[in-house]
Amino acid sequence: MPAYQHAPLSRHEALAPFSRDHYTGLVQAQHLIKAGQADDVTRRKAVADFVDAFDHKIAPHFRDEERLLGGVLTDADRDALFSQHRQLTQDAERMRELRKSIDPDPDTLAEVGQRLNEHIRWEERELFNRIQQELSGSQIEVLQRQTAKLEATRPRDVRPSNGQERPQP
Repeated sequence: MPAYQHAPLSRHEALAPFSRDHYTGLVQAQHLIKAGQADDVTRRKAVADFVDAFDHKIAPHFRDEERLLGGVLTDADRDALFSQHRQLTQDAERMRELRKSIDPDPDTLAEVGQRLNEHIRWEERELFNRIQQELSGSQIEVLQRQTAKLEATRPRDVRPSNGQERPQP
């Protein structure tokens, strides 16, 4: 069995939809990082794919996190979350401009990919763990009801961790 740098995370079902959303961001982050070392055609495709993913999946995910988590976070965590989301939204605007370029800057792709990766890792390893530890039972139940409604709107081919069939939207 391989040794892992980080032990698998135990995620409360109230936060699991956000964790599942992170897959798209992590894939985009890795594509951008790798494309920074590739040819101009690969970079153009990575930029286009990122902008599309940002518009259709990542930006809505940011709005959902801010709406559902913003009220239960400490001031410091809320400020960090919103600040990182603002920075990544600005990065998406930079990428939108790069989309017009024949030869997108490789350093920008790698930088944006790294920032997105670090943001997601921060949420998963730090923020979500604090939320799970600090919310009261009733707070986590309210959050779970809200994220269950959210999850029902997400087109996924996975089952929730409880193994039950998820209704299709």
